[in-house]
Amino acid sequence: MIRGYLFADRVVIFNIDDARKIYSLGYYGKPLGFSKPKKADDINTPLELSLIEALYLVRTSKLEIIHNSKILSLQEFFEYAKNKINRFEILYLIYNDLRDKGFIVRSGIKFGADFAVYTLGPGIEHAPYVVIALDAKTKVLANELMSFGRVSHSTRKKLILGIVDSTTKNIRYVMFKWVKL
Repeated sequence: MIRGYLFADRVVIFNIDDARKIYSLGYYGKPLGFSKPKKADDINTPLELSLIEALYLVRTSKLEIIHNSKILSLQEFFEYAKNKINRFEILYLIYNDLRDKGFIVRSGIKFGADFAVYTLGPGIEHAPYVVIALDAKTKVLANELMSFGRVSHSTRKKLILGIVDSTTKNIRYVMFKWVKL
């Protein structure tokens, strides 16, 4: 089993062969000091994973997390991450759902979104979608929606709102397409 080591809000895979293997499974993580490798063989430094990526890999039995010389269970790691990251559960539900559907999901922070979503992968294509994760109980003001749209439009990406019902864990997606009139 591949091991990742928990440090605050990141998980690091130090073994380079394991780092390459995890990255090759679907562009997980970022090699330290190397922003966008095109293929796993380009990786020659440890791989850093977000807590969301790491939890997904634990859930799919591809990774185990070590913290203070102890292997964390899925539930222990989930609770840890939930206490570290605001909105973690909603973000993870969206990430998990999109990954399970076969998409490559990366941080969308540079696009003003929660996630950038690829069909092929970073370095191969530009992300065609940005996703903002919302709790179904959240009220979105018109000016907030417009600001989401401005960023996605200026970067030529389709905006998707991932709306999670926190009670049932059901997810609905709403895609926006901006048109000139």
